[in-house]
Amino acid sequence: MGVVSVTRHLRLLTAALLLAGSGAVALGTPAATAAAPRCPDDGASIQTHTMDADDVFTGSVTDRAREGDQVVYTVAVDRVYKGDVDIPEVSVTTDRAARACGLPDLATGSPYVFFTSGEDLSTAAASGTAEATEARVARLVRLLGEGRAPTPPEPDTATFTRVAGAPTSLERVAAPGLALVIVGLLGLGLAAGLDRRRA
Repeated sequence: MGVVSVTRHLRLLTAALLLAGSGAVALGTPAATAAAPRCPDDGASIQTHTMDADDVFTGSVTDRAREGDQVVYTVAVDRVYKGDVDIPEVSVTTDRAARACGLPDLATGSPYVFFTSGEDLSTAAASGTAEATEARVARLVRLLGEGRAPTPPEPDTATFTRVAGAPTSLERVAAPGLALVIVGLLGLGLAAGLDRRRA
């Protein structure tokens, strides 16, 4: 075999190896990406989390339970900074899988700042919910003020309005007649006195 033939074979072999390698990389890249889904990077500020959340409050986790694909935390609310939370104990929901961007590992007895959305007070890894450190709470207070206690609204007080045609008490009905009887008796007494004087 001549030198030209050997050189040609080496070039063909090198080209084949390069094509095979690039194909393996092209096939391997999507598979690697699909196998490692990532939650959104939680690099947002408290101000951004506050704007995105429906409710913002601090509280301690007192209990946790799994319900289907959710973890439901019972939270004793301390201060409410935004939203309509008006009871001292609420349920906060999150996906039970961390790979689905849930927060399934909040510690019982620990205080947190909760940023939640919706009527079910749902939260996630990118919502901003985190441990209620002094620094984090201080930033929250600077942004939203001192907050309020989770007190329920005052119940409506009943008011009574007199309706036209309502039954009248017996005393009110009898009073005019009684007055007429008294006037009549006085008149009779006066007439009898005048008759005695004439006699």
